[in-house]
Amino acid sequence: MPRSTQATIVYPTCVRHLKPRKDVRLRHFFLCDACAELWSNEAFAGNQPLYVGKADSGFCLLCNSVYDNVRMRCWFLCDICCRVAGSIGRNHVAEQAILDFWEELVLPRFPNLTLTQNDSSSLRPRRETDQSAVAPIDFLARDTNTEMDVFGIENKTGRSSIREMSQFQLDVSDCDTIINDMRTLQIPAYVIHAQVLEEWRPPTVGFKAIGLWWSDVYTMAENFKSVRMRRDEMRGAAYFNKRAFLPIASLPDALKGEQDWALVERFQRDGILPMYRL
Repeated sequence: MPRSTQATIVYPTCVRHLKPRKDVRLRHFFLCDACAELWSNEAFAGNQPLYVGKADSGFCLLCNSVYDNVRMRCWFLCDICCRVAGSIGRNHVAEQAILDFWEELVLPRFPNLTLTQNDSSSLRPRRETDQSAVAPIDFLARDTNTEMDVFGIENKTGRSSIREMSQFQLDVSDCDTIINDMRTLQIPAYVIHAQVLEEWRPPTVGFKAIGLWWSDVYTMAENFKSVRMRRDEMRGAAYFNKRAFLPIASLPDALKGEQDWALVERFQRDGILPMYRL
């Protein structure tokens, strides 16, 4: 009998990785025209959507604005890139919540301590040659009296409040990014967790910031518990006792030290310490 032959399976190409992958599927996102063009040109190597739906009223997933002409757009993306794409709009809302907090509660007490975005969330191309743990820290706090950046702030966004968590988890690559930035910039860093929930205008979804909590790299290191592999992705996550985080309203009281900014004094005393141990 002739040997049976099986046709070679060709998987679709992820427009962000530009590589065929087994987990690539047709994904859909509701976007305004401007945000759709942004993704096509900046993240997807010029690949336009494979399908564009009819105009509808609702949220743009990326800019979180409400329009009358939001449309469903479809591209081929792998699981990881789909998850990342869906998180960018949520991160934008968290970043704005941090800036609003600074404007409302920090600047009235410390008008010389300004906060600027150092790395706004965006969907960038992803290639196999890309290095991990090299992204710039999200915010830089600058003392205008000395014209020097005094500390950084890394934003981490999720659906849960710190109160609801059994423990706080952070990818080891994110921990490495924070420590690498501290080493490069020679400044310490805070970590702010933002709870951001969905707002629904079917069939679209937007986001709303519910709460903020803060910690710093030293407190997190003191509350480190373990490193485990994530179940959904083959990458390590560091786990910390949730006691490392406090409500954001307490941060202004903790900023000033005896002679300098409190975290700067800790940095001068203890230097750069690892946030986790393998």
